[in-house]
Amino acid sequence: MVNINATLIAQVINFLFLVFVLAKFAYKPVAKMMEERKNKIASDLEAAEKARTDAEAIQKEWAEKLAAARQEAAAIIEEATKDAQAIRDKAVADTRAEQDKIVADAKAAIANDKKAAMDDVRAQVVDLAMAAAGKIIGQKLGTDEDKKLAGEIVDSVMSK
Repeated sequence: MVNINATLIAQVINFLFLVFVLAKFAYKPVAKMMEERKNKIASDLEAAEKARTDAEAIQKEWAEKLAAARQEAAAIIEEATKDAQAIRDKAVADTRAEQDKIVADAKAAIANDKKAAMDDVRAQVVDLAMAAAGKIIGQKLGTDEDKKLAGEIVDSVMSK
């Protein structure tokens, strides 16, 4: 059985003293250090979670800004395309109007030149007809009445 002697009592006293010393100087500081470490890890986890949620919010915000910028760019491109089409249509219309004016002016000039040429030809034909008629009848024809009669004859021949 257990023999109780002074060594056993000294060992028990030493053990209790050691437990007391360890409890006083080691256990409480270690427990305090463990609690501080636990709290630091918890706060670090909370900070990491907050940083993650902040990063997600920032990413979402930037994604929205990017989408808005893309929509704005598309609207600007569409507006620029419409403006360019309007400018092109106006230029085409202006060019066609100018072209029509040039054609009308050219037709008018041609008509004026044709009339002037026809008047010149008519005058020459009248003069030739009078000269030919004068040679045939042997007299000089040059009065206004003679020219009028020759002009009427030429007009009737040209209109047929």
